Amino acid sequence: MINLFRGELLRFRLWALVVAVAHVAVLGFLSRIVDLAQQPLQVYQVFASVYLVIGALLGLYQMGSYRRPNQWLNLLHRPLHRLRIAGALGGASSVLLFVAAALPIALIALYQDAMTARVVDLRHWMMPLAAWLIAMIGYAAGAHAMVANRRYSFAVVVLPALLMFAQASGVAMIAMQAVVLAFLATLVAIAFKPDPSLPPRNPAGVVATALPVQVCAYFLLWMLGFGVELAWTLSGTHPLNTPLPPKGGHIEADRAEGKDLLLMGIAASPDPDAALWREQIALSDVFTRYPLRNLAQRNAMTNPAPMEFDDGERNIRWVFTHDRMRYVGYGTLDKRPRGELGVGDGQAAGSSTEFPAPTMQYAAGYLFNANAAYQYDTAQQRIFERVRLPRGEVMASPPEPAGDNVLALSDRAAYFYPGREAANGLDRLQPLMRVAMPGPVGQLSRMDVVELLDGYLISFTYTWGVWSSELQRPYQQVLRIDGNGHAREVARRELKLDLPVAYTTRIWWLSPVLRQLCLGAQDLFAAPDPLRAKAEPMPRSMVWLALACCALSLLGAMWLTGRQAHSRLARWGWVAFCGLVGLPSLLALWLMYARRESLASAAGA
Repeated sequence: MINLFRGELLRFRLWALVVAVAHVAVLGFLSRIVDLAQQPLQVYQVFASVYLVIGALLGLYQMGSYRRPNQWLNLLHRPLHRLRIAGALGGASSVLLFVAAALPIALIALYQDAMTARVVDLRHWMMPLAAWLIAMIGYAAGAHAMVANRRYSFAVVVLPALLMFAQASGVAMIAMQAVVLAFLATLVAIAFKPDPSLPPRNPAGVVATALPVQVCAYFLLWMLGFGVELAWTLSGTHPLNTPLPPKGGHIEADRAEGKDLLLMGIAASPDPDAALWREQIALSDVFTRYPLRNLAQRNAMTNPAPMEFDDGERNIRWVFTHDRMRYVGYGTLDKRPRGELGVGDGQAAGSSTEFPAPTMQYAAGYLFNANAAYQYDTAQQRIFERVRLPRGEVMASPPEPAGDNVLALSDRAAYFYPGREAANGLDRLQPLMRVAMPGPVGQLSRMDVVELLDGYLISFTYTWGVWSSELQRPYQQVLRIDGNGHAREVARRELKLDLPVAYTTRIWWLSPVLRQLCLGAQDLFAAPDPLRAKAEPMPRSMVWLALACCALSLLGAMWLTGRQAHSRLARWGWVAFCGLVGLPSLLALWLMYARRESLASAAGA
């Protein structure tokens, strides 16, 4: 085993060193241009994709070179257990990928921490480990794709793809990556046998192998729906591609200008002031707010947006540090340290002026986190808290001007603050009025506000989640807010679904079991997200459609297993499984097991 391990290291050592040197050169060049530790999520996803591809190429090439019949027999006919052979190959690859992917990141982080004034937190020191785990996930997926039966080994791609949708962050994301790697390693161990084309016989091995195949079949069936969209597009009947979207639908509401949407909202209002409001809407500015979909979390390795802002007058860049929960400054010209910033009067590190949550800048000039919004005063070089949300509420849209006042949105309500005090002072603002939201913020797609002579007219449009089938009944609700902050509903209209329900909900009725499994995997180790809404129940017609698909899958499994080589227990286990999971399980059954040869065909051969 040691000799095989050493042989693999020597075999790929030159390639690993070349990739490592190129990796250091790219990171070093980019670190001279930008602060790599403060880049948005998309930048980290690009790098993660590169590490995943590098690992997959190593797994494909390494196992592909041994997978030829003569080499495979020579490899496994050694005085070693097959798992020790696989362990030697995988162990050598893990060392090579650590040198190529993790070590360069650690060197750049060490350079940035020791020789620059930039921020390097504990969360950044987790990045080398994350890069190595991602590369190993790619390696294990490539190895399994090459070693296992080619009829279904491609399905392993769904496991690395899970990382793109995982909601975990920080250490929890490391744990998520470790779980995916452990599952892939198990699949490789199951397939690493003298005849890899044979499906596993052990029940645990069958379940482990069938799971990614079923999930992959599930998404392949779901993607067939895009062919329907393509046909609609070619025929010119797709609602997204028509010159004018369907009247009264959710696409029209999403695309409409603020004035048009407000006018559509009150078009059928019986309120006697509706005619006056229409005139005021035509003459006034309408302010549109789109709620946030995620917030920064402490010790998350990635950022929703760069967590820094510049003091242009003094040429200072202030960068938020998760370790100290404060801003650390350095000169944009000389790159030298400029101290730290907390909240309010005290500026000493470790004082009570630490921020309660990771804080970032918003386009309107405010700094914000999940609990509050702040402003930086250039003259005093201090940060002042301007908005504090009530306990139990989180920020959904930071403060922005809305006419004469300032509007902020939490996950439960809209708050209006005095615009004159916001512009002329630095004290904490007290809300003039609080408007409770009529629905969950996770379904809110937009909020449109127009200032009237004695209050506001506010439109809440709930269409977020229609495309993912989490929202079944989109609607628009218009509230009238008087000068004393009292709200009353003046109009509500149900919005039509512009696409067939069977199309938008296919991700559910194809397999309710796999849908719940994928959502659970996506949220594994993740903290609850207050900006997400609970999915609405499916229409009864879609429940019946899901049951029909399960019944069809059960009947198909009874017919298919009768033409495959199964034991009695395995056959009826698959039939029950297909009846429970649905059509993806039937497709997985067809992929994993070849048709049993009859005696006549065997004699003819």
